[in-house]
Amino acid sequence: GLESLRELRNDEFLSVVEVERSDLFVEILHELDLGETAAICHAVERDADLLLLDEQDGRRVARRHDLPVTGVIGILLRGAKTGVADLEHELNALREAGFWISDDLYSEVLSEIDQHSHS
Repeated sequence: GLESLRELRNDEFLSVVEVERSDLFVEILHELDLGETAAICHAVERDADLLLLDEQDGRRVARRHDLPVTGVIGILLRGAKTGVADLEHELNALREAGFWISDDLYSEVLSEIDQHSHS
């Protein structure tokens, strides 16, 4: 929760930044919420290697600005492939916390990690 975020910020794993209200900011804000708009603008300004967004509208706008995008499940999949995450456990925890994951996506990512572990 909030306390975990504060700890990450104190450990300098997370930082809070201010984003200029540029022309890009104003353009995107008409399509997305403030958080997604700020994340995309910051990623553009920093020429980010990867942007974490789960909402489809945000991903669409990010890709329009040539930003590589992944979501929480993509991060977990990467972690599972490197052995630092138990994908099924984490997916179940997300679902229990109210994060919507379709049955098809759930099966697809578990199948992908199963294929990866047998290759």
